[in-house]
Amino acid sequence: MSDAYQLLALGEATPGMVLSHELIDLNGQVLLAKGAVLTEAIIASLARHGIEAVPVGRAQEAAEAPDPQAVLARLDHVFRNNDRDDSGDWATGLLRRYVEDYRLGRELAP
Repeated sequence: MSDAYQLLALGEATPGMVLSHELIDLNGQVLLAKGAVLTEAIIASLARHGIEAVPVGRAQEAAEAPDPQAVLARLDHVFRNNDRDDSGDWATGLLRRYVEDYRLGRELAP
């Protein structure tokens, strides 16, 4: 685990905080993914599920830019069955472009 997190009591969590690790329930089910941003509704739902604490990252960790090489490598794996240069599969190419732009924090073109 990273040193850049703290386990915070759910009652102290505020909207806008970012999870530094996956949040898993007692049955091993993932409730929230790493990087999820807490909202009032999410905090209330976690309380109903009996969650008492959440792993929250430091503000500077949440603001770090993603590693472009890691993002592109992951997308190459996810889209491994699709040829990037196949003009007949334009929908998959467009989807990949949108996902790539989103994950790299680029502004989406209309």
